[in-house]
Amino acid sequence: MVRPSKLGRILAAESTLQPVLAKAHELRALSGLLDGYLPPELARQTRVVNYRDGELVLAVLTPAAAAKVRLLAPSLVNFFLKQRLQVNSVSLRVQPNASRRTDAAPRKSAELSTPTLAALRRLYNTMRDSPAREALGALLQKRLARK
Repeated sequence: MVRPSKLGRILAAESTLQPVLAKAHELRALSGLLDGYLPPELARQTRVVNYRDGELVLAVLTPAAAAKVRLLAPSLVNFFLKQRLQVNSVSLRVQPNASRRTDAAPRKSAELSTPTLAALRRLYNTMRDSPAREALGALLQKRLARK
């Protein structure tokens, strides 16, 4: 059995901090489940920052990782529901490290295949109005203009 740290015992004894401690435990439990669900590389780039009213809020380090998590969001919601947690939606915040390196590799461009574009169009059509939907719409418009 693991004994709580001295700080943990002090915080637990303070009744006004009970809601904060309960929230911290809840977020830690959700983080553990998320880490177990996501592929390891993606889990290292994603963390739980909040959970309220059925919405799980995640911070993701890169836009590419956010896109992958966004694609996994429906199955992630189902996973949490199977764990008997009332997660109805997942929202993402891209929060890259503030200390961006100046010697980063140049961006690569890639062409999207026809099936990928079709899948992105289907995803766009299922999304509700949001900045992510607008960004995906702009991406699709840009890709269609190239052809």
